Amino acid sequence: MTSRPGLPAAPPAPPRAAWAVLFTVLGAAMADLLDATAMNVAAPAIHNDLGASGAEFQWISIGYLLAFAVLLLAGGRLGDIAGRRRMLLIGLAGFALTSAACAVAQSPVQLIVARLLQGGAAAMMVPQCISLIRESFGEEHSAKAFAVFGPFMSLSSAAGPILGGTLITYASWRWIFVINLPVCLAVYLAARRTLPAGQRPGTRPRLDCVGMVLCSVAVALFVYPVIQGREYQWAWWTWAMMLSSVPALALFALHARNRHRRRLDAFIETSLFRRRSFTGGAVVVFLFFGACSGAFIIYPVLVQLYVGWSPIRSGLTGTWWPVGTIAAMGIGHLLAKRSPRLVLQIGILAQALGMGLAALTVAATARTTTHQGPHGLLFDSGLTSFNLAPALLVAGVGTGLFFGQFLNLVLSRVSDRELGSATGAVNALQQLGGAVAAAIFSTVIFDRIGRGASPFAAGELAYWLCAALLVVTWAASFALPNGSATADGKGTD
Repeated sequence: MTSRPGLPAAPPAPPRAAWAVLFTVLGAAMADLLDATAMNVAAPAIHNDLGASGAEFQWISIGYLLAFAVLLLAGGRLGDIAGRRRMLLIGLAGFALTSAACAVAQSPVQLIVARLLQGGAAAMMVPQCISLIRESFGEEHSAKAFAVFGPFMSLSSAAGPILGGTLITYASWRWIFVINLPVCLAVYLAARRTLPAGQRPGTRPRLDCVGMVLCSVAVALFVYPVIQGREYQWAWWTWAMMLSSVPALALFALHARNRHRRRLDAFIETSLFRRRSFTGGAVVVFLFFGACSGAFIIYPVLVQLYVGWSPIRSGLTGTWWPVGTIAAMGIGHLLAKRSPRLVLQIGILAQALGMGLAALTVAATARTTTHQGPHGLLFDSGLTSFNLAPALLVAGVGTGLFFGQFLNLVLSRVSDRELGSATGAVNALQQLGGAVAAAIFSTVIFDRIGRGASPFAAGELAYWLCAALLVVTWAASFALPNGSATADGKGTD
């Protein structure tokens, strides 16, 4: 097809092999997300079956998240060094083996160790997914691929609790890990056939071991107390650990700058942080996923702990969100041809509107009476799967509009050499935003309830806080570019 006179020629369509790469890495990313979200409803059953203490129960839940968040940056950089295809295959194999170890664990300690290792394997696997998509589709077609990638991730996050609840009800919590084995095997075989070999050995950077240790320590010093702070009632040492992450991060920055001056490869490409598109995108990612995590925390706590819904009912009702996300996928891609940043900003505001509708729905259906449930008092409520639907649908539409654009905009000025550092940082910021939000929103909800407030009042406040955080995210999004990179791939900021 030829272009009209006076108009630039349209870029060639992405090769079929690129779509094969997309659906292969989708399988890997979805396996991780299904496992992580299914564990949200499986943790109590595991606690009862293995007889875990309170501290052990916490570590079964947080061990995976801690290892995953701390090692994500290392996983992204190792993809640059060892090859993204190789690291994805290593991560898949490790994820399958550690899932098997989780399934056969006979004590809380065995399960904790297996979950830590499973989180580390996922950290080697997940950052390669976005990098391989960008490499395969190129800058001019990445938006199409990311518009498909985002809704599938949203669908996985909704399907995980349903899957977990079903397996717990009709089989055993161990099957949450067993089903990872055939999935990982299928994706592994597909990856060996479809994924490109990657860059030539001579173009790969060298590993900065000191930088990797410094960066991982700085992240761990921040993430651990954020995750565990509420459990220990925000003791002084939790604040001391978080504060100590600042000098650790400063030491890492000095080390990276020194290596840059000596023209040595740093653990993270420092050139990323001289680009407004990436630094602005980093702030947007942190805030947006924090708001998402806040919403995902409020909903199950409210409807399961205080209203008495079953995990299956809670999960099925939550599917209104991915329905909205999938519905927005095609519309967002068409609108983004004119202004991708505007589509992303509409998505952020739509999700804020969804959070506001959720707050109003919770307030309107609140009741002051209680009744006896199987495990204690439950609050009467007019909440149903249908009166929650408008809020969840609108929020889902916002997620779909955001997901379809943000990866392409954040990575639009990133070179191939910086890709591993960039995707590792984006994934790490998602996890950090989620961890910080989990700490804040859990504290807000349970502290207010502990002081005598009703769970509906606490949930309403938390939803309004999510909406406010999304408005701040919308303001920060103006730092993003309003299109893709220029033809030479460098772009301007």
